[in-house]
Amino acid sequence: MNVFEEVKKYVTAKQVAENYGLKLSRNGMVCCPFHKDKHPSMKIDNLRYHCFGCGAHGDAIGYVAQMFGLSQYDAACKIIADFGLPVETGNSISEEDKKAYQTMCMQKKYAESVQKRFSSWVNETISQLRDCENLIREAKDFFLRSNTTMVAISNGFAYMLHQEPKIDYWLDILCTGEFEEQRQLFLIDGKEVRRIAANVKRAGDEILGRNRQCAG
Repeated sequence: MNVFEEVKKYVTAKQVAENYGLKLSRNGMVCCPFHKDKHPSMKIDNLRYHCFGCGAHGDAIGYVAQMFGLSQYDAACKIIADFGLPVETGNSISEEDKKAYQTMCMQKKYAESVQKRFSSWVNETISQLRDCENLIREAKDFFLRSNTTMVAISNGFAYMLHQEPKIDYWLDILCTGEFEEQRQLFLIDGKEVRRIAANVKRAGDEILGRNRQCAG
C-alpha cells in the first residue's frame, strides 16, 4: 500500500473538507470554494468531491492539493501532519509512490474530462427542458384562447401534455437531485430525454408557428 492509499484509508474527502473549513449540508452539498458560488453546487461524500458548477473533482488528497496549491504528494504529507496519521513518508518519495502519483494524475485528468463533459450535458439538458416547459406553457395559453375543436384535433398538443410530467421529473433530478440520480438519468434515459425534447420543440413550433401565421 502506498502513501496515498494509506492516507485515504484513514480520512475521507468529507472529513478533509470539514477540517479545512467547509460546512456541509445534510445531503453533502456546499458552496464550492474554488469559484464564486452563490448557491451550493459542490457535492462531497466519503470518497470524492465534485462541483457541478466549475467541474472541480477529486478525492481527499486532491481536495487539499487544489485548496492549498500543492502537489498530490505534498497534500498527502499535509493531511498526515494535520490529522496526526500514523503514516510513514520518509524524506523523499519512493519509486512506487512516484508511479502511483503519475497514475493518479492521469486518472484525475481523465476523470476531470469526463466530469466536464457530464456537467456540460446537465447544463445543456436543463436549458432544453426549460425551453420545453416554456413551449408547453405558450401552447396552453394559445389553446385557452382557441375553440375546443382545435384542442381536440391537435395531436401535437396532446403529446406535449403527455410529456409534461416526465419533463418536470427530469428537471427536478437535474436541478436538485443527487449526483447518482443524475448519472443514472444520463446513462439510462439520456437518449430518450433528447428525443422527447426534440419532439416537444417540433410540436410546439408547429402549433405556435401556425398561430403566428394566422395572427399575421
